[in-house]
Amino acid sequence: MFQKKGTVEVDPEKIDTVIGKNTFFEGTIRSEGTLRIDGNFTGQIETKGNVIIGEGAKVEANISSDNVVVSGEVKGNILAKGQLKITSTGKVYGDIEVQNLMIEEGAIFDGKSKMTKSYLHEEDEKEKT
Repeated sequence: MFQKKGTVEVDPEKIDTVIGKNTFFEGTIRSEGTLRIDGNFTGQIETKGNVIIGEGAKVEANISSDNVVVSGEVKGNILAKGQLKITSTGKVYGDIEVQNLMIEEGAIFDGKSKMTKSYLHEEDEKEKT
């Protein structure tokens, strides 16, 4: 259930949108690329890329993304089609639905979790039939 292989690494050069450390933003973000939040955000996040919640960031939002890395604080539900990683400084207060989950020692997770099947595995099964 908990796997180390396949860890998602995000290239800082490929980050499309950044909400900076001293920024307060409220609303809905829809994106095709990678989003990094280092400030404060309230609302809804929907992206086909990755979401990175930096250390010290405070997010009150439901997040739907391919992969999510939480080093700050998230209050809301997370749907990650790939991997959710909660680092040692990360805090998640909400329900999660992920394919792959990594929680480092010292991290906080308070909610329900649901593990989904690999989307690649589902595609393989469709091809066989």
